[in-house]
Amino acid sequence: MALLRAILTRGFRPAIRLPAVGTMAVFHVETGGCEGCAMEVAALDGAAYALPRAGVRFVTTPRLADVLLVTGPLTRAMAPVLEAAWHGMPDRKALVAVGACAIDGGPFGENYAVLGGLEGRAPLDASIPGCPPSPAAIVAGLAGLLGASEPSSSA
Repeated sequence: MALLRAILTRGFRPAIRLPAVGTMAVFHVETGGCEGCAMEVAALDGAAYALPRAGVRFVTTPRLADVLLVTGPLTRAMAPVLEAAWHGMPDRKALVAVGACAIDGGPFGENYAVLGGLEGRAPLDASIPGCPPSPAAIVAGLAGLLGASEPSSSA
C-alpha cells in the first residue's frame, strides 16, 4: 500500500514550482465566460503547487491584495465590481489578465452585455494567454511578475 501511495503521489505532483522571491497576495475575480481559466486558477490554490511556500497566497478581500487576477471577459455587470476591487487594493498593486477572454474578449465580442477584454481598457502588468492557460503557465506568469527569471523545474 505504501508503494502504491508513493507512485500515485509522485505521478500527480506538478513539475513546476515558483521560486521564493518575495511575497504576493492575489485576489481573483471571475468576470464571466465559461470559467475554464477560473478552474485552472483554483487548481493553483491547492497543495500540489505549494504556492504559499513560495510566498504567493490567495486572499479573500482586495484590501489585502497586491495582485488583481482577472479571468473571463469583462461584462457590464462585473465592471463596477472589478473597479471597486481595484480601488479597494493598497497602492502597490498589479493587474493580471489570465486567458484569452480576459485579455481581448476571446470568443465573446463586444455587445449589450459584454465589454470584451481588459487589453486597451486598463494598463495590464501581465497577461497570460491561453484558452485556458495551464496552471504551469499561470505560475510562470506570476513568476515573471515577481521578477523571477524562470520557474524552477523539479522532476
